[in-house]
Amino acid sequence: MWFANRHDEGVIHHKYFNPMPVEVIALVLTTIECCIDEWLQGLKEDIKFTSATYGTVYHGHFCSLQRFDEQTAPYKLLDKIRVNLHDVARFHAGVDTLTISSSASRISDAAFEDAIREYQLEEQDDAEASES
Repeated sequence: MWFANRHDEGVIHHKYFNPMPVEVIALVLTTIECCIDEWLQGLKEDIKFTSATYGTVYHGHFCSLQRFDEQTAPYKLLDKIRVNLHDVARFHAGVDTLTISSSASRISDAAFEDAIREYQLEEQDDAEASES
């Protein structure tokens, strides 16, 4: 719908979709729930997807996402999920992910961990050399 191809709204107007808005995630979850409801009896039954029918379902998903964000705030999980959803959507639209220059030049945590390990090994070697 928003990322069907490189000329779709989500790609052209990426500033509104990067990161994927919580409202969009709640809407997609609500749409999935409607699709499941249509097949609930084992045969497809058309169910109108309206705010009257699914407004409370949407609100429930939206509130759950907000609570998830609050509960996982120290880890910024929802923010990471939102960025990942945007990047995956762009990939499936046939467009490269956006690179933000400030994050592209950051040093990764793995690089810090490697440097710390290297320093610890050097200190250990120095300590062993001074003992002998």
